[in-house]
Amino acid sequence: MAVFQAGLPKGVAKDINNLAIPAEFYSHVNNVRFGDGAAKKISGHDSVFTAPSVAPYFLINWTTGTNSYWFYAGAAKIYRTDGSTNTDFTRASGGDYSLTATQNWVGIVYNGLVILNNGVDDPQCLANTGASAFTDLTNWPASTTCKSMRAFGNYLIALNLTESSTIYPNKIRWGDAAENFALPSSWTASATNDAGSTTVGDEGDFIVDGLQLGSVFIIYKEQSTWLMSFIGGNLVFSFKKLFSDSGVLSRNCVAEFNNQHFVVTQGDLIIHNGVSKKSVANNTVRRELFDNIDSTNYAKTFVYHNKSKSEMWVCYPQIGSTNCDKALIYNYINDSFSFRDLPGIQHIASGIVNPGASTVVWSAQSQSWIAYNTTETWGERGYNPADMSTLMAGTSNTKFFRGDYGTDFAGANFTMTLERKGLVLDKNPNTVVSVRKMTPRGSGTGSVNVYVGSSMTPNGTYTYSNPQSFNPNTQNKIDARSTGKYIAVKFEQTTNKEFELNGYDLEYDIVGER
Repeated sequence: MAVFQAGLPKGVAKDINNLAIPAEFYSHVNNVRFGDGAAKKISGHDSVFTAPSVAPYFLINWTTGTNSYWFYAGAAKIYRTDGSTNTDFTRASGGDYSLTATQNWVGIVYNGLVILNNGVDDPQCLANTGASAFTDLTNWPASTTCKSMRAFGNYLIALNLTESSTIYPNKIRWGDAAENFALPSSWTASATNDAGSTTVGDEGDFIVDGLQLGSVFIIYKEQSTWLMSFIGGNLVFSFKKLFSDSGVLSRNCVAEFNNQHFVVTQGDLIIHNGVSKKSVANNTVRRELFDNIDSTNYAKTFVYHNKSKSEMWVCYPQIGSTNCDKALIYNYINDSFSFRDLPGIQHIASGIVNPGASTVVWSAQSQSWIAYNTTETWGERGYNPADMSTLMAGTSNTKFFRGDYGTDFAGANFTMTLERKGLVLDKNPNTVVSVRKMTPRGSGTGSVNVYVGSSMTPNGTYTYSNPQSFNPNTQNKIDARSTGKYIAVKFEQTTNKEFELNGYDLEYDIVGER
């Protein structure tokens, strides 16, 4: 009897024919992450805080003194929560906001003050740390809006402007430099300040967003990328084209890590360092991702940097969805991709979750005792001020979700799936083999269902055997009967248990050739 060995899992490759990828890659995964030489069941999420007063679209954590707050922006209002009390922070003058149905907010903390912008209304700011509501940005030009506003050192940068109803899609403005809880004193250039404006670009694409990268600022247009550098003097900044063939898909689709930018472009995922770029999704998941983003709501796609896991999450609405219900996860340490389900969100942010909570108490939790028993100690402090957690804006359910936590989705079990098709066990595609046994190499806190299937053609229909329950704590092998030229394996974990797979062995006989 021969033995086929699949080594340490290395990710999913959806865009390549199964016959062309190594056995360590999988054809389909969901609710999985790859790391430490294993394919692991993704961590879950739970519902936290008092329910928001409006469906949250955007989140930003703000700490002042000993207090930590979350601001959340909805379609028409902005609120603040300390975890238990929701306080309306909508501007008193100017009325409710007018967020478009297919867009979202952007937000930053600049000089210790929160600034939010939706591209339709005047940019909103906390004018000082004691403000009881947002106001139109101090000293902002009249009858002017911008699609995005970002910080670059002591400067505020406004991108893609509309001035007195005239659209200037390639114009940027920067305000006079400010510091120490202050906002720009002017946005109009004069001999006494270093504010200014310019038009960026020599082609027909429009500015979408921007983000600082080290000592420079990167301006992202639809199909090109520009470099903005501080030079001082009368010009203040210099501008030059960085890439002529890639821009960004939408606002909030760029994140920084290790002095690099991870970018969702209009058709690819790239990493660049301000000099050169590389595609990280080509021949793995690029086509799978962009073929499944809803064409109406594509602008709601955003990137979340999950720093504690060294991951970039590309969160997007699948075809037919209004809010983001799927994430493509890229681990930039081991260069792997995976997928997970999302609970209908529009934003994720890092910050202090459970501010003000003194202990973790049973009455306040939504998940099972077992789920919490693996991640919490009863009676401990609810948060470490130095420890950043993940908070999701549950737009579909009008909830806040603490992400990467527990083993279920807000009290509901979910399914982890690992599947690989097209395995040629003896490297001869003309050989018919009969699988007899499987030895999964893994660990967990419960059982997993294991399937073995086969087909006579690589891309045909695979017939799976009945699922075999496998508990890594009590079992070594399972019987797995299946005969064909091409073999498939599938692992499913459907309960609120932990599981990770480090590979597997298949024992088989050669039946003949056809």
